[in-house]
Amino acid sequence: MKTKILGLFIALIPLLAFSQENIQAKETPYIEVLGQGEMEIVPDQIYISFTLKERFEGKKKIELEDQEKEMKKKLMKLEIDLNDLQLADAASDFIKIKRKKQDVIASKDYLLKVSTTGTLARVFELLDEINAFNADIQRVDHSEIKKFRKEVKMQAVQEAKEKAGYLLSAIGETVGKPLFIQERESFDEFQPMRKSAMMVMDAAVQEEALPELSFQKIKLKYSVFARFAIK
Repeated sequence: MKTKILGLFIALIPLLAFSQENIQAKETPYIEVLGQGEMEIVPDQIYISFTLKERFEGKKKIELEDQEKEMKKKLMKLEIDLNDLQLADAASDFIKIKRKKQDVIASKDYLLKVSTTGTLARVFELLDEINAFNADIQRVDHSEIKKFRKEVKMQAVQEAKEKAGYLLSAIGETVGKPLFIQERESFDEFQPMRKSAMMVMDAAVQEEALPELSFQKIKLKYSVFARFAIK
């Protein structure tokens, strides 16, 4: 009997402690605030998608393999690492498109990563030269995006504490320890520059050294909900 009572008492200890914490939390005066952090960064990873297709020039068929070799040679001349070139769908080598009953046209979809807008403009010129299809900017990113996200979230928490501090100072109080911090919905915003915007340069400009073009920045924005004790 004593053993059962002792076991029941031990089982109730966490519940009693939890209840005590709740009572203390209710008795502790607090302030609730929202904090935000923002940052804009220039992308250093720009992903270009495009397609190569077998085609005919007169009666001569331009094989896909020959187009790919030519493309790789031109990319190397631009000092682009071929490791940054990959098939858009790694699971398939190429796609065959039925053009007529007796004719099958092969195609490949590619994804190429570049790091600057200057290189981006040169790549689009190259793709025009080799008659690539559907060339476009698929997405942009940054090699240190995780580090920047952490910094922005920390900024949001710091702003929340600062806000709580100056609000309480208006009534002669000071901010205490944090009681609760919750990250709110976050999002990254960017509008990549389209190919059409990149290629509106007259022939005279294209013959000269291409300028480094500006690019839409990646905008990071995060917010937190925080509750601080009032001292």
